[in-house]
Amino acid sequence: MVNLLWGSCRKIGLLGGAGAATVGLALFAPSPVCAQKAAAIPPAAPVGANSATPGVLPASVTSTPDYSTRIVGYVYDSIPITREELGEYLIARFGAERLELLANKKIIDIECKKSGIEVTAAEVEERLNNDLTGLSVDRKTFVEQVLKNYKKTLFEWKEDVLRPQLMLAKLVRSRVKVTDEDLKKAYDAYFGEKVDCRLIMWNKGEEKAAMQAYGRIRDSEDEFNRAARAQKSNTLASAGGKIRPISRNTTGNDELEKAAFSLQAGEVSALVGTPEGIVCIKCDKRISADTSIALDSVKEKLSKEIFEKKVNAEIPVVFAEMRKKANPRLLMGNNTEDLAKDVKELLEEPDNKANRIVPTGGITKPVAPEKAPAPSKP
Repeated sequence: MVNLLWGSCRKIGLLGGAGAATVGLALFAPSPVCAQKAAAIPPAAPVGANSATPGVLPASVTSTPDYSTRIVGYVYDSIPITREELGEYLIARFGAERLELLANKKIIDIECKKSGIEVTAAEVEERLNNDLTGLSVDRKTFVEQVLKNYKKTLFEWKEDVLRPQLMLAKLVRSRVKVTDEDLKKAYDAYFGEKVDCRLIMWNKGEEKAAMQAYGRIRDSEDEFNRAARAQKSNTLASAGGKIRPISRNTTGNDELEKAAFSLQAGEVSALVGTPEGIVCIKCDKRISADTSIALDSVKEKLSKEIFEKKVNAEIPVVFAEMRKKANPRLLMGNNTEDLAKDVKELLEEPDNKANRIVPTGGITKPVAPEKAPAPSKP
């Protein structure tokens, strides 16, 4: 579930590359001399303080006369490291990959301002707590295992993922409506008839293997069970192909659901194409609908759930429209690519052939010009 949650954020371009935000001098304890000097310097405004866009330095900070000389650390007790130096260091290494993230956040901020939409720190914190509850994980584990794996800090997760998501969700709510048809489908999904079944899946490109195996697994329970436990998906194989009972309107694949609901106990479906590959279903039993729960008794709960799901589905659509309207032009390219291009151009310049530079195992050195051949003796 964590991977799905993370993946949904990447789809709308909210996540930047692997993190530069954790780079800092706090890893090294300052000497007493350094601490005394640091105490005499007014503390720098925190990133995002009094700023409409979290995580972005406000103009009041960058436009101050002492911005380029504001000190963030020392080496050798007396040699300062300035905020400008730190900024240029991070921009040179991570600027290009974070620029798109910043542009996306700025687009969201501008569009939400037009609609008077704001998200408070309390709302972000509430969303985080709800997500952790839904994932059945505590904050410490989430930070130390999940975020650490993605090289993200909790601050980055809150400000680069959760806050923009909340802002976009507020923005699209007016576009979402829950219809009677939505309620009926949700009710059928939860309380309607289900098919308890097992599934064998072949990857794309393995259609021939699926067709060759189909006759055996269709006519023999032993063959179906053997193939189910030997299939390439470790998750399916370990469970002998057993999956959660299939309900209507839950898989996102009408053909798959149609095939499942056409079966009776012991029957095997035809081969069904899905985005993941070729699938064959065997029905173990049919599960009757739960008629003890009336639609009216769960209507409010279902409406809320449907609304949130439709909002989440609408967010990428709205964000794509916003990006198109904003037409961002990002002028900072990939530093590595720029460097390679510069070196290539340097090597191709005629004037540099006499003192060209060639790589030697990660070290560059000038190459002496080729000596003209000695004149032949008469």
